[in-house]
Amino acid sequence: MKSKAKNLIQKRDSLSSNITKYWNIIYVENVVNRNYTRNYDLKQLYSEILEMGQKRAMAKLKTLCINMGIKNLKDLSEDNIQYDIFYLSELKEVKVKLMKLRKEHTINPKLKASKGKKNLSKTEVLTFNWVSARIKDMDLKITELNRKLEEFNENAEFEDDDLATAA
Repeated sequence: MKSKAKNLIQKRDSLSSNITKYWNIIYVENVVNRNYTRNYDLKQLYSEILEMGQKRAMAKLKTLCINMGIKNLKDLSEDNIQYDIFYLSELKEVKVKLMKLRKEHTINPKLKASKGKKNLSKTEVLTFNWVSARIKDMDLKITELNRKLEEFNENAEFEDDDLATAA
């Protein structure tokens, strides 16, 4: 299937907009008064954010290919790691958002322990511990991709020719 650069850019921008929208919903609806009925499944929104991040990384890769005159992903070299670079950026963004969620939009675990969960006037879906576990997951994925990129960069070479040095 052929895609125009314009369409890929619109897709990327739409994904970015939806990712931001979903994070904002999570921030607003995670800690709410006990009698409030949530409008969204926050864990499902988080899963969709992760999925959209992968799609956004791919849209960025395809746009880059078009900008470089590459018409098909099959034409990229086998040792190409550009998707990993874009995906690493996505994972780092998720980690930052999770850290903000944990810091600003969860109930303090000490408060919950001292008062008791049932005695609080607020409830939460994504708890401090749940968010911390997701941050640890992100750290593991980020570390794995960083290692892969370091290994690539240690072995990758660029051959300067006369045209490249003239620029």
